[in-house]
Amino acid sequence: MSIYKPGRPTKYDPSTGIGTKPPASAGEYRIRDSQGDIVYIGETNNLQRRTNEHIRSGKLVTGAGPHSTIEYKVASADSTSATRRAHEQQKIAQHKPALNKSRGGEGRPAGK
Repeated sequence: MSIYKPGRPTKYDPSTGIGTKPPASAGEYRIRDSQGDIVYIGETNNLQRRTNEHIRSGKLVTGAGPHSTIEYKVASADSTSATRRAHEQQKIAQHKPALNKSRGGEGRPAGK
């Protein structure tokens, strides 16, 4: 069984509010630039918190003009931080996003 349901991720545009805001749940996310290219892939135990952190840091560009969007998938309840990080590493290797400075999976284990 996969840790993510098949199908396309849920989209959210923080600049316009279009789409569904990420929940405070574990999952994987992708940041897309204004051209639609994936520029960052990450994994977190709280999609809502992580989205807000990326907005504050400027990695998720908001406001008028060219801006970023976020796509996410909520992980199944039986996933672990290790299984989510392994999946993140596969997606980083597949898409080679420009803003990922490493191959992924170096985050703190959930709950630490």
